[in-house]
Amino acid sequence: MSEHISNKGDVYRFGILLLEMVTGSSPSDEKFNGRTTLHEFVGAALSNNIHEVVDRTTLQDDVSVADVMERCVIPLVKIGLSCSMTLPRERPEMGQVSTMILRIKHAASKISVK
Repeated sequence: MSEHISNKGDVYRFGILLLEMVTGSSPSDEKFNGRTTLHEFVGAALSNNIHEVVDRTTLQDDVSVADVMERCVIPLVKIGLSCSMTLPRERPEMGQVSTMILRIKHAASKISVK
């Protein structure tokens, strides 16, 4: 968001990368066309239609989609959104992010295969 290099800038870039991976969309996609951002697009979808913005290729056929969404995808989206907040002071520290991702990894290991 600026030319100033900082840890919070790295957190922001990580958040955007995470949102890109989960949605399969890029911040420069034409669908955003200056009207909205990837962060705003995903944030608006989080409460009621997150399934519509998640890249389905990220979900494996041999696992419960509902479990993966609840235990992995939605928490990853929340991390991506918190990391890509406009104001640096609103973003978590990378250590906190790492802890959250490890919790998601642990939850993912408990998802049963169909």
